[in-house]
Amino acid sequence: MAPAPTQKTVTINIASGDLGILKAGKYVLCFAKKVGSTYNVVWSSATDFLESNTFSWTPQYALFGTNTFRGGVTVKADTNVVPIGLGSQSTLDNNGHLGDPSSSADPTSITLINNYGSIHPGVSSVCTDINGNTSTNPIYVAENPIVKGSDALTPVESVMVWFDQNIQTSTMFSDSRSNPVEIDLTQANTATRLYSDEIWTTPPLRDALGLLPFLTITAALTGAVIAHDLALKISAKLTGVYSNFTIEVQVAADKKVTMIYGQRPNLTAAASKLTRQLIQASSTVDQLAQFALQALAQCQVGYTSFDAVAAP
Repeated sequence: MAPAPTQKTVTINIASGDLGILKAGKYVLCFAKKVGSTYNVVWSSATDFLESNTFSWTPQYALFGTNTFRGGVTVKADTNVVPIGLGSQSTLDNNGHLGDPSSSADPTSITLINNYGSIHPGVSSVCTDINGNTSTNPIYVAENPIVKGSDALTPVESVMVWFDQNIQTSTMFSDSRSNPVEIDLTQANTATRLYSDEIWTTPPLRDALGLLPFLTITAALTGAVIAHDLALKISAKLTGVYSNFTIEVQVAADKKVTMIYGQRPNLTAAASKLTRQLIQASSTVDQLAQFALQALAQCQVGYTSFDAVAAP
């Protein structure tokens, strides 16, 4: 049985002053997903955004064909729509019907075999919007039609986020968007961005979590690791006197990993005091670092550098 697709999550925080300006201007919070090197369809849009907004998705796709690409127009599938995964292909027959998927030679792409004629290939994907509603929406339509032959479509785990006016979900666009931010989740599963004074920034991890960090560990790894998996392995070790600690893991594209231990939120005053006392002991720092090393070993990756820095 194939493993379940990994969920990707993006949190968009908006400064209160910017929130009022955006609402007054009737702006929409927009998300688009990259296919190949292109963003050209609004994957999800929302008018009811707040100061903190969470958008997520799993890499699950569907293939379709359409007769038209035109900026500002809503995508309309003119063929049937076929659920399909990466490494699969579907044939559009001479009647314009997409057949059931089968394996292809390209494990990273969705391949359309076109026996019909001029058509614009399109891809849809599953997402969960900022209100928690899950749907499958278009993420891409080829701007130029293809003729008989084949076309490989490669979804990329990167999203573009921006604010716009007079636009909605499934709208095609061919021009650049105003003041967007691109968020690459090819090597990570979560990301947070802050929109403040009309500027996009990546807040420090400790601010994004709302946690007080006690210990920050950075390591250069010899192989790739999934942030969520590593965090789960470390969390499983936080029992007993360490149960009031929490862990957040962030993996960069260059195989560098940051592990931040913090205090669990909403602790009683007594529990919070005990946790703070624990971190002042060198033995606690050593033990938390050891938990990280053990988890890396469980992930079957080594490291070329490993630095643990306790908060002053």
